[in-house]
Amino acid sequence: MLALRELQRGRGRFAAIVSALGLLVFLVLVLGALADGLFYGATGAVRSTSATAYAFDDEAEGSLVRSRLTRDDVALLADAPGVESAGPVGVLLTGGTGPEGDVSVAVFGIDPAAAGAPVTLSEGRLPEPGETGVAAADTRLESDGIGIGSVISVGGVETSIVGMVDDASYQLQPTLWTALDTWRDMRDAVRPELRGQPDVINAVALTTAPGADLSAIAATLPGSTVLTAEATGLAIPGVEQQASTLNAIIYTTLAVAGLVVALFFALLVLEKRELFAALKALGSSTWRLGSGVIAQAAVSSFLGVVVGAIVARLFGLIIPANVPTLFRFDTLMTIAVFTIVAGVVGAVFSLRRIARIDPATAIGGVL
Repeated sequence: MLALRELQRGRGRFAAIVSALGLLVFLVLVLGALADGLFYGATGAVRSTSATAYAFDDEAEGSLVRSRLTRDDVALLADAPGVESAGPVGVLLTGGTGPEGDVSVAVFGIDPAAAGAPVTLSEGRLPEPGETGVAAADTRLESDGIGIGSVISVGGVETSIVGMVDDASYQLQPTLWTALDTWRDMRDAVRPELRGQPDVINAVALTTAPGADLSAIAATLPGSTVLTAEATGLAIPGVEQQASTLNAIIYTTLAVAGLVVALFFALLVLEKRELFAALKALGSSTWRLGSGVIAQAAVSSFLGVVVGAIVARLFGLIIPANVPTLFRFDTLMTIAVFTIVAGVVGAVFSLRRIARIDPATAIGGVL
């Protein structure tokens, strides 16, 4: 009760630690939003599909764009042990023309009835198997005036949008999902040197049974590599490096938050040593006094999280749309827990200083 009353009466003193923690939380949340925006914006096309794994040629190093397989490889992998479904995947990073002008897109050619089709349909439908001239578009294209019924032209090949999908971008580019034949027409128009390769695809999407041996699946197609959908996302150039760099900054900042709390409460204990000595002389234990300090640290950390979250969310409203940020509730909760734990751990270090206080100082002694 004394600890909570001190929080009420010493608002100015504790406002300093709350403000400092709020600033650190704000920084961490913005960095977290940037990390999430980069990761989800680069990997949506491989995370948000029915595929649990992807097969590439050995030299591609897990890159959909660099890989080269053939349509015959799809049937071969479909018969591999542990494979429930296999579908072709063609990828084309290019530009197109929409209702409001030029757009950058990643065109994915798939078999909508097989593995690799997006599962985040938000409106409309996907192309039917064998249906040409239509596509489902990433909802990120809505900012370019594209919706159901819009027409997008890629290399002179026109497609009508019949559906919209969420969280499906690839390498920060919005995607178009169409039948393999339409993708091939677009590819040949944009890259004429590939016109003589009608059976070439980029990869094979796989739906595998739980516990399937990916190395055994790859062995059925010599010269191939099979990666999980998660590993395929991390294999996209720059994704893993960006994530590790930003996470290191975030963890360092959280550690600084713990040090700030530890320093603040160490100084606070030093300032109140006579008061703590008097309370000890009256029978208060070190743990009882220390638990009050820990409670103050927990409350201060919680308020710092609230302040930082509000400021970060307001800041998110003014961030330009072309900056890839994504404020996720899961990230907020994770950072909130880490911040409060770091604050409590920082306050725990004050217990040693409290334990060394001699009750005799309450009747005229000195430390």
